[in-house]
Amino acid sequence: MPPETDTDTGTAAGRRPGRGKVSPQPDGFYAPPAADGPSGPVVEFFGEDGRRAVYSFEQLPCPGLHAVLAAAWAQRVGPAGGLRTRGAADGSWSGVVRLLRWLGELGRPPRTLGALTLSHLRRYDQHRRMTTQGPAVVQEMHQVRALLKEVEPPEVLRPPVREYLEQPARLYDRWHVEQERPQVPGYSDREFAAIMAAARGDVAAIRRRHRAARDLVERFRAAPEGLDEPVRSRAAALARTLETGEVPLVHTTLAGGGRVADMRAWREAAGEVFLTTQDIVPLLVLGVGLSGRNTETLKELSCQHRFLEGRAVAVNLLKRRRGKSRSRETIHWETGTDGSRLRTPGGWFLLLHELAAAGRVFSGSRRVWSIWAAHHPAGPSEGLAARRAAHGHIDPFENRLGRQLDLFKWAARHGLTADDPADGNGGGAAGGARPLVLTLGRLKKTVEVRTARAVGGHLPSASRTNTPNVSFLHYLRSDPRIRDWAEQVLTEALEDAEGSVRAFRGRVLAGSAAEEAEHDPQAAAAALGTTPGTLAAARAGDLDTLMAACLDFEHSPHSGGGPCDVSFLTCLRCPNALVAEHHLPALFALLNQLQADLDARDVDDWVGRHGVTWLIVTRLILPKFTAAQRELARARAPQSLPTDFLDGFKEPS
Repeated sequence: MPPETDTDTGTAAGRRPGRGKVSPQPDGFYAPPAADGPSGPVVEFFGEDGRRAVYSFEQLPCPGLHAVLAAAWAQRVGPAGGLRTRGAADGSWSGVVRLLRWLGELGRPPRTLGALTLSHLRRYDQHRRMTTQGPAVVQEMHQVRALLKEVEPPEVLRPPVREYLEQPARLYDRWHVEQERPQVPGYSDREFAAIMAAARGDVAAIRRRHRAARDLVERFRAAPEGLDEPVRSRAAALARTLETGEVPLVHTTLAGGGRVADMRAWREAAGEVFLTTQDIVPLLVLGVGLSGRNTETLKELSCQHRFLEGRAVAVNLLKRRRGKSRSRETIHWETGTDGSRLRTPGGWFLLLHELAAAGRVFSGSRRVWSIWAAHHPAGPSEGLAARRAAHGHIDPFENRLGRQLDLFKWAARHGLTADDPADGNGGGAAGGARPLVLTLGRLKKTVEVRTARAVGGHLPSASRTNTPNVSFLHYLRSDPRIRDWAEQVLTEALEDAEGSVRAFRGRVLAGSAAEEAEHDPQAAAAALGTTPGTLAAARAGDLDTLMAACLDFEHSPHSGGGPCDVSFLTCLRCPNALVAEHHLPALFALLNQLQADLDARDVDDWVGRHGVTWLIVTRLILPKFTAAQRELARARAPQSLPTDFLDGFKEPS
């Protein structure tokens, strides 16, 4: 029997290397082996997301291709391969299966991989296009090409096939580009408000029933004699359920005297103290609407977190498609007060953590999610044995992220309706007859648009969850409420200014940096390239100019190294500048004044004067602060700034 392995370190239990010692390494290069099964090779997969899978070539046609393809597949899903999550591996594997089955249906299928021709691949491409949308075929063929590139030795493949694999992928993506489907805009303000109200109402109901059940159990444990008999019996049953995790099966009596399991009543009984399958949709909808994060990111949330001074929560996020070096980040979400927890992303997380806590005791989930999902013991169901062992408690996203969510049924149950497509302003539904089509991707897009509008302008740079290019191309560009402004001003008039924005060298004291300055001024000052005394003076406002703090007024890079004598607007481009939360009101006043100046000038003239400043504030400064900080600062923004501020101060006449 192999030694027990620690899932965090990968070392054998009891054999952890000490600090400063090198972990034991196997000799040579590692690659997951393609083991032989009863009817063909199998490859085991261990994903970076903690999910496992076994991919078997058994029962697939063209057995002469299996051994070489299995070795190539092992490289694709190995530590150096490009498929590092269960979802990515499953998606690519489905393409491999379809290709082999199609080859097996040919009159003369290839007996070895050397018999695979370029004609085979081109015919398969055309076959898939006849039944599948072009973008999906492009992605599938990309995965097929990536697999064949891993074949060793490459000489196994025919020269025309090898040449095909070496050609730039963009030559084969042209069809996808030409046939790109138009992007769907985000929801209108009315639609978004209705979606969030429905989700918030459902989540509030979940919270009420859980807290009511726990309060009853606490009263029972403290003084059972003070409860009436029916209430005491119910409280005792709830206490046993919380202690054991077992939800007794509920039966109903038939007219003839027989008894059958009442599945609905069983789920309702479990839902008094545990989350159930029906609770996932409203919780996810509310989470996406409050945080603006991808659904897959919210599904991967760890239960580990830090509560910061009763105002924010530090949460670890796993962001797909960013690459291994940037796939994880810690974000700080404001929590609000207890009465506003359902209106802040941090409050949503803390509530989800609370609601799933009882279930995590039995499911052992490392993520924040845990639901009760037991089925009737007599009915066959995938994973039934595992659910029985945990009394029905599971991490709903443990095996895969793509759990089926019936968003349409949830939206219909709440009577959500879509706006009249002719009503670009979202003025109301067309007779209330057209049901709303709810997708979480479109909901995220709506949050991106609302965030862009909230930070002083319709700029894709306002996005805090994507790069500016991704935010603009996939979330903002197609929205009718910002398209005209964004396309005309951002992509044309501000194009030249963006190069200067990238040279921004100022410092922003927000998020984790502000927290560090509070608890470890020495480390924070070192990270900012200044001294603890200077940092303390800047935080106290003693070094303030008009909209930033100047960390070295006597040595300005804009004044030949001497005392600074340039306009306050230059502060935002100066490496001596430090922007903290108390500067935000002045920055919003600046944006208001810049907007007023835009109304009085030609766009090109305005961009030449103030485009860089506008982009620095909206792209690089405001998004670093939380929504709560920005809203408070907006309310405190002064009505005006000093005279002639925009053009700089002038010498007295």
